[in-house]
Amino acid sequence: MDARWIGLGSSCILVAIWLVAYGFPQGEIAVSLVSIAAALQLIIGYQTGKQMDQLRQLAYHDSLTGVLVNRRFLERLDQEVDLARRGKYPVTLLFLDLDNFKKFNDKHGHIEGDKLLYRFAQILQSCVGKEDLVGRWGGEEFVVLLDHCDTKAGLAAGEQIQNQIRHHLGGLTVSIGVATYPTHASDSGELTLMADNLMYEAKKKKDCILAASN
Repeated sequence: MDARWIGLGSSCILVAIWLVAYGFPQGEIAVSLVSIAAALQLIIGYQTGKQMDQLRQLAYHDSLTGVLVNRRFLERLDQEVDLARRGKYPVTLLFLDLDNFKKFNDKHGHIEGDKLLYRFAQILQSCVGKEDLVGRWGGEEFVVLLDHCDTKAGLAAGEQIQNQIRHHLGGLTVSIGVATYPTHASDSGELTLMADNLMYEAKKKKDCILAASN
């Protein structure tokens, strides 16, 4: 739930408790003073919740690209795999790595390299649905979790990402590993390891996408 409304609700409860404990004010001045105090309490509660939301946003999202940080992505991955287990539907994990990113950085500098990573993250987000997850694994490695998606659909999404990268990032390419729960893994840990290993194999060839076999 949005922390702003939690803060506002908590303030309402505090105001109600105060009124019950001390009674409703009598007289016009007293009513005005209590009304002002109550309004200030509500504002404080709302603003405190807003600040908590902002801090949570910073903690959960990569400061450069805006996608989920590694730790938060892993937490969400565990949750989504658990939901998939209970709902008996597949989810597919993509590990992605920009090919020759170090050479790009060495040639153009780290500032341009950071811009490239930001654009890469934007492309990933544009290629997946709102219910899907995009995270930064580390450096130029990113991860995508496709909800209610089998391997065939995961490969199609990966190929679309590859086409967009070639078109929008000046000829750069991306290598991708694809694995699906429960087809290729029994839990989130196995799924992560499988997709990661496949990505490293794909990276040996460059501009390659490899999926786990059934």
